[in-house]
Amino acid sequence: MNIKDGLKPTTSPRVIDLVAAAGVDVSPWAVSKKGPVKVPASNPAYCYEWAYIEPDKLVLLNLWWHEIQEANGQVFTDTNLKDWAAQLRDSSLLSPEQRRAGVRRALRMDQAIAYAQEHNLPVRVIVGEGKPRDLADPNSPLSSRMDLRLLDPEPWSVARYDPVSGAARIARGSFPKYVDQFDAESAAEPLRRTVTGDVLIRDPKVRADALRRAGGCCEFCGKRGFQTINGETYLETHHVLPLCEGGPDMVRNVAALCPDDHRKAHYGEDRDTMRACLQDFLDEHYRR
Repeated sequence: MNIKDGLKPTTSPRVIDLVAAAGVDVSPWAVSKKGPVKVPASNPAYCYEWAYIEPDKLVLLNLWWHEIQEANGQVFTDTNLKDWAAQLRDSSLLSPEQRRAGVRRALRMDQAIAYAQEHNLPVRVIVGEGKPRDLADPNSPLSSRMDLRLLDPEPWSVARYDPVSGAARIARGSFPKYVDQFDAESAAEPLRRTVTGDVLIRDPKVRADALRRAGGCCEFCGKRGFQTINGETYLETHHVLPLCEGGPDMVRNVAALCPDDHRKAHYGEDRDTMRACLQDFLDEHYRR
């Protein structure tokens, strides 16, 4: 039996129980705009959602079993929630309220995927099977029904995501880890050395946030960082306005670069132009 077959659900546990088991706080399910809810598991504000976010910890996605692919030992699904939202918006088979609800849920799932990628968070997956909606078939159910569900015990990850088109690949397996030159130095055998004078301290969280934002690709040339012997993706963090010139040790001032571009940023004849380009990139990113 292949891996996908082992993920096929055969039971119908409650959504709220799977969401809680995944590590998402379900206490908000007990309350609605009108006050306490008698049956939190049936709270429509939550039980019909396609994705859930536990901030800074994980993202939980509902994926159809029949859409999961397996190739060369890898299990994944390719999806595009922005495209699906557009199809729902343009569908003549649905009522205005059905269109609005479908578009809202699709875009929330797209946002959850983007959030997982940006923050390098693990993705938990509820694998579902039932009767999906087919917008091209007038006889298709007007709403999708996941009659069978299974919470995959293994973490998944966002293997790739295009924020413009919405195209994404969600892959089964541990989420990627990114390291920079300071992580590599700390992992090496320590050397005894004496330091005199002032030392500029770099916040490891700032570096980690910049690496997660880059998603493993150089933020100047777009080239993917190389894989270390431990399977991590290596880029180098660079203060666009140097610390020695009064630049802040903040993620808005730190770019993740491939080693070649990092050297160019310090010693290249076009380093001033490169600095301006990186500043524009970071300014644009944090204006969103």
